[in-house]
Amino acid sequence: MIQNTIINEKWLREFSPIPLNYNMKELHNYIKLAETIWVEPVIGHTLYETLLNEVADNDLSDANSTALVEAIYPYLAFAVAYEALPMVWAHISEVGITKGKSDNSDSLDLKDMTYVQQHLRTQVEARKDYCKKWLCEHYEYYPNLDCCGCGCSCCGEVNGRLNNPNKFQQLYRGRRKCTDLK
Repeated sequence: MIQNTIINEKWLREFSPIPLNYNMKELHNYIKLAETIWVEPVIGHTLYETLLNEVADNDLSDANSTALVEAIYPYLAFAVAYEALPMVWAHISEVGITKGKSDNSDSLDLKDMTYVQQHLRTQVEARKDYCKKWLCEHYEYYPNLDCCGCGCSCCGEVNGRLNNPNKFQQLYRGRRKCTDLK
C-alpha cells in the first residue's frame, strides 16, 4: 500500500543523517509514522493536510514550498531516521537481533544503541524547536497553521513551551530505564 507523504526520497537523502548510498526503500515504512508522530502535532492537522494535498498534486505554493525546505524537511528527515533506527541498525533473524545483515554479525550492544538513539532524539527535538520557531516567525503566510502554543505572537500565549517534548512520543514508546553508559 502506497501512502501519500510530504517528503520524497530526494529530500530525505538531502536532509537525513543516513548515508547517501543507503537503500532508502528500507525507510519508506517509517516516513508516514514519523509524519504522524512528529510533524502533524507541530504544524497542525489542517496545514499538514494542505501540504499533503499540494505535494500529491505537485502544485506547491511558494510559501508552502519554502516552509517544507527551510523548516519541515530537515525536521522530518531526522524524525524518520530516529523512528527507523532500531530496524535500520539491527537485523532480526532466526538467531536473534544482530548489528549487521548476516547471522554471523556481532550481537546488538544496548549501550551503543541507546547512545545513538538519544543523540538522534536530541537532534529531532532541536529541529522541532527550529521548525516551530520558523513557522511562528512566518505565520502570516500560513493561515492553516494551528496555534502551536509556544508563546509567540502567532498563538499569543504567555508561557513559552518550545522545549517541551513531544507528548505523543510516550504513546509509541515504553518508559526509558536508566542505562549506565560506562
